[in-house]
Amino acid sequence: MKYSFPLLSILILLLIVSLTGFQCGSSEMTSAKLYMSQHNYDRADTALTKEVAKNPQNSEAWYLLGRIKLEQGNIPLMVDYFDKSLAAGKEFEKDITDAKKYAWQISLNRGAALYNRAMALKKVPATAGNDSIQIYLGQSVDAYRVALKANPDSAMTYENMSIAQYSGDKYDDELVTLKEGLQRTHQAMFDTMIIDAYRAKLDNINQKIFTLEKAGKKTETTPLYQEAITTINTARKDYPSDLDLIAIQTDFYVRSGRANEAKPTIREAIAKEPGNKLNHYNLGVLLMQTDSLTTAIKEFEAALAIDPKYDVALQNCAVAYMKLGDKVRKANQDAGSKKDPDKSYIDSFKKAAGYFETLTAIKPGDPNLWDSLASAYANAGMVKKAEEAIKKADAIRKK
Repeated sequence: MKYSFPLLSILILLLIVSLTGFQCGSSEMTSAKLYMSQHNYDRADTALTKEVAKNPQNSEAWYLLGRIKLEQGNIPLMVDYFDKSLAAGKEFEKDITDAKKYAWQISLNRGAALYNRAMALKKVPATAGNDSIQIYLGQSVDAYRVALKANPDSAMTYENMSIAQYSGDKYDDELVTLKEGLQRTHQAMFDTMIIDAYRAKLDNINQKIFTLEKAGKKTETTPLYQEAITTINTARKDYPSDLDLIAIQTDFYVRSGRANEAKPTIREAIAKEPGNKLNHYNLGVLLMQTDSLTTAIKEFEAALAIDPKYDVALQNCAVAYMKLGDKVRKANQDAGSKKDPDKSYIDSFKKAAGYFETLTAIKPGDPNLWDSLASAYANAGMVKKAEEAIKKADAIRKK
């Protein structure tokens, strides 16, 4: 009997523990599970919210809250609750991983379905430009954003989302998505897609410029050219070695009347690819536009060294020599009798004639080339040959 008191004390202590710290669950948890079994998610949510307010380290309560949000289609809040569950403990880690995969899949599928609806409408002529297309594309992008909440490392989701944005002409949004995809997944395919996205945006700007210029509204193209140059400069910073981007940058600088700014770019292209005749030719055109005739001729001749029958380089080289001859002759005229005349202009016209001769051999049926040849001959003092070239041009036109 002397051991009865301690034994009784132990029994009482065990009873107290069983009713407090080691109980099966709080009333809120019990109620929440009952409500969930009845699909009464609103009341389950209320009970669980009370539970986590009292016990923020209850990983199961957070997990169940996440499951409720999954059932209700609120994926962003689901992810938030699941993350809090994992912070409190790893007991439900596998279940959470599976739930996130499921949420990602259904959101991805929804985004694809909405995109397909938009594309189906585009195929119907009567609905071309219909606002419904943009609505579906916007909803598709939203669905992909939700999918990324559930699985932020999905390259497929970034890719699909960027395609939807491109289809809706949301080029800046597309670039943001692709850059995020590259940063998150480190997949090389995004580099190619980003360059293509830059090109798509620039093509769109180019089309607007073309439309305005065709309508005689050239003054309205100035902000578009600036937008294009800003865009291409950003692209070149991201991808400085891409030769296509260098060519696009050069083109926009030249067309916007900023040829001088294009020279460093095209020289960079030549340094990277010295055997590219187009780069030498383009630099020659830029130099000729800024009246740097001697250096322009060197670039045209460099292009012709690569391809002796490169017709546009032949023609521009001939024109550059004609301009150089005119320039020297005019300087002689301005000087008058004050000094001996510079006779080098005759040699410039003869060289121009040589290039036009090559061109007429390549394109013998073009009367305009024979006219140009006749002009070069005449300026070089080769009168008889000039007359023969004129007769050839007239004969071609009479056919």
